[in-house]
Amino acid sequence: MTDDHASGYEVELRHPLAGASPDGTFEDPEFELTFVGGVPVTDEPVPYFVARGSDRETLDDLLDDHASIDRFEPISDGPEGRLYRCEWATHDGDIISAIRECDGIVRRMVGTRYGWSLSVYFPSNELTTRFHDACLARDIDIDVRRVEPARLDERHPPNTGLSEKQLTALRLAFERGYFETPKETGLDDIASRLGITEQALSQRLRRALRNLVGSAIDDLERDSRYE
Repeated sequence: MTDDHASGYEVELRHPLAGASPDGTFEDPEFELTFVGGVPVTDEPVPYFVARGSDRETLDDLLDDHASIDRFEPISDGPEGRLYRCEWATHDGDIISAIRECDGIVRRMVGTRYGWSLSVYFPSNELTTRFHDACLARDIDIDVRRVEPARLDERHPPNTGLSEKQLTALRLAFERGYFETPKETGLDDIASRLGITEQALSQRLRRALRNLVGSAIDDLERDSRYE
């Protein structure tokens, strides 16, 4: 017997980068914004992005102007890139709302100065078609590059390399609101709950975030081999 409940369709598409200057003045060739799957501690999507680029001020301006980003906050900065925490501002009629309405799962999302490249999984052919029709009806600019049958478990999530202690610290920091703006708690509160020093907690969080950034980059490079 074939197990069809996990079968669906993978859609590769392009979408304009909202906030980018239409006259092409945003020309940083190193610019790249990569979606990072966060630790699933709540049902709400909390997107993280790894940003690469030499012009950080212009990047912040682009994020500030992006219609789908309500607010953002830099979390860490290193040679691999800058990690941002962003909150979606979903609007009726945008591509994010269309994906949600059709039960889509964003597997990969990379932004460059030329636009977004997305890989979205839909559970059925009907939902895939509904998404496409919704984009047409709402004048959402998409360029579909590939549609093919897929199973939800065909692509495994990236190996974050997080230790149990790092995952525990990251989850607790998230649940206590350490990554909120403004912060709802401090390192002292989280460290006390874990029974470690603030310095040890700070180092543990930095290592955890560095591992997440590294795994996102590895996942992006692995997926790029299929393009």
